[in-house]
Amino acid sequence: MVNLSKKLEPREESIRSSLVYAQSLSSIAPLGSVSAYLTYALQSSLASTFLAGIMGALIYFLWVLIGYNYSKVIATTGGTYDFARSGGGELLGRIAGWLYWLSYGVYLSSASTYLAGIVIPSEFNVSPAIFEIAIPLLLTLLLLTGIRPPLIYALITSSIEVALIFILGIKVLLLTGVSALPLSLTVPPADFFSGALAVGFTLAGGGASFFLGYEAKGKGKTVGKSYIIAYWVAAIAVLFASYFEIAAVGYSNVGVSNLLQVTQYPGFYIAQKFVGSTFALIFFIFTINSLIGSVTAAYVALSRLTYTLVKRDMVVSIAILAFMFTLINTYTAVSQSYVLVYNITTEVSLITLYSSHVIISSVYPFFKWKVFNKVTVTDLLLSIFSTLLMGYGIFSNLIQSTSLYGLISLIIGVIIGFIHWWYKR
Repeated sequence: MVNLSKKLEPREESIRSSLVYAQSLSSIAPLGSVSAYLTYALQSSLASTFLAGIMGALIYFLWVLIGYNYSKVIATTGGTYDFARSGGGELLGRIAGWLYWLSYGVYLSSASTYLAGIVIPSEFNVSPAIFEIAIPLLLTLLLLTGIRPPLIYALITSSIEVALIFILGIKVLLLTGVSALPLSLTVPPADFFSGALAVGFTLAGGGASFFLGYEAKGKGKTVGKSYIIAYWVAAIAVLFASYFEIAAVGYSNVGVSNLLQVTQYPGFYIAQKFVGSTFALIFFIFTINSLIGSVTAAYVALSRLTYTLVKRDMVVSIAILAFMFTLINTYTAVSQSYVLVYNITTEVSLITLYSSHVIISSVYPFFKWKVFNKVTVTDLLLSIFSTLLMGYGIFSNLIQSTSLYGLISLIIGVIIGFIHWWYKR
């Protein structure tokens, strides 16, 4: 056990810059995000999702700038925990770290459940339960072997995913034509803002590279640059997808609602309808690859965060994650409630992620003062607008949600962080 833990230890400056970028982009998972989490946004903002997406991408870009500036300086395995700790002290660091841990931990089940319960059954008449349980077991074995995820492969396939999104979108728009209708507000403000928050969430995975700071060649500079490039590549692809998916159903709320009643995997449905079965099959295969790549990248990142927060033993860290991941997925397989669990885990992951971001954004000026002995007006504005806009997004999402899972998860994250801080004093 000791030898295995030592083998799995993070190694300083062992990952080259192109592979750190691959980690960021594969964690965002362009095709997986367009399939799973853009669909989640469409449920709220309907035909206004493109407009909501622009707002969501810009709001989230405020956080991207903050995360970029943190990551250039703080190159550790703790990522967001160390970001918050550097500006707000140990208590806020623990709370932000555990909120992020909950977000990524639940995301593992969200993405894998969407894959097993929605994507695969759309093409094959097989039991989702097999895949639902197999995914966490196989990924856990992968991490325990010490084999590094094939990041060169992830770089190539993520680039192909972006190309597939644009090929499908261009084909759709050649047939439907372009319209200014997606720039109009057709839903209530609360639903619009929830959609914006969900689109921002589709782009959040790039932060997985924060936890590779210690292992990246060039450390913080490599992580920061990789993160910001991956963000904009994915943002352009997701916004384009939101536009052409609305176009495919006639630029109307009714069209989007009808589409979501037919399928929770609209990209595949649109690919079949507008391009044909061969392209749809390719789209399907790369969606599976995308979601597996995203879950793997998140698992790697979360194992580093757990390693920092709980105990500097990678076997223990992986075992903790495997227990929660397998427990949720086993419950889903037994209950056969795939869509319900996907929606609940996505809500929980979104709320806890943005809550962590709010804390890290609010203490950003203090970080700048401690490290550089100065705080600019730009720093203050970034912190204020990022904190307020994401805070309002959390509030509007909680208010319009019909469940309490998001609120409960937020409270649990804060309590765990406080107890952990108290215990470690």
